[in-house]
Amino acid sequence: MKPNTMLRRTIHPQIRVLDEAKGLVEYIATDESVDSYNEIVRAGGADFSRFEKNAPFVDSHDYSQIDKCLGRVVDWKITGNRVVETVQWAIDVAENKMAQYGFSMTKAGYLKAVSIGFMPTAYATKWDSNPTPFQDALKDMNLPAGTNVTCVYLAWLQLELSACVIGANGNAVAKAYKAGVVDDAFLDLISAQRAQSDTANLTDGPAAVELARQRAKTAFLVEIQTKIKTL
Repeated sequence: MKPNTMLRRTIHPQIRVLDEAKGLVEYIATDESVDSYNEIVRAGGADFSRFEKNAPFVDSHDYSQIDKCLGRVVDWKITGNRVVETVQWAIDVAENKMAQYGFSMTKAGYLKAVSIGFMPTAYATKWDSNPTPFQDALKDMNLPAGTNVTCVYLAWLQLELSACVIGANGNAVAKAYKAGVVDDAFLDLISAQRAQSDTANLTDGPAAVELARQRAKTAFLVEIQTKIKTL
């Protein structure tokens, strides 16, 4: 693993709306279960020293524009083998349509997962020449030696927290639309942002990039509309 590598890991979808009027939602950041990468992020290894200076809550780890900021994390704590974080969605900002839609989808139960962006500062893997730290970590978590875990992040520096995913979870968007939680304006907004993200790395001329962006937007709209019809 390269130094200063930023990693992203999805948080298990355990949430609790604390205050609808203020847009406050509590998330379980990590519960030390094995994630989709066959890795574990230790709760006790969390370092919030950098995070506390800003504590951003963003859309899908995207920092390209200020409209990707959905709010901020206002509280974080380690409770046993869990990191619990409280988010204040920016629903009080009239111009932040994405935050308002995202919070509405969260309240309605269509948007649950979030993801931590973090930098590992200490970790142990099953391939290390000295297996003791890895074995000790598994033992400390009461996991058998033959487990499918490949890496344990013993210490990590949190950089941000992301909603995961407003733009990419087509099923969640379709279900929310079907239920009347979001409308056509949201579909147009989210498809435009999804298209912009999908074409961000293109190096063609402006006309070609715009054409690709419009095609990506149309494709995502068709995907959502198809899902809506099948619900």
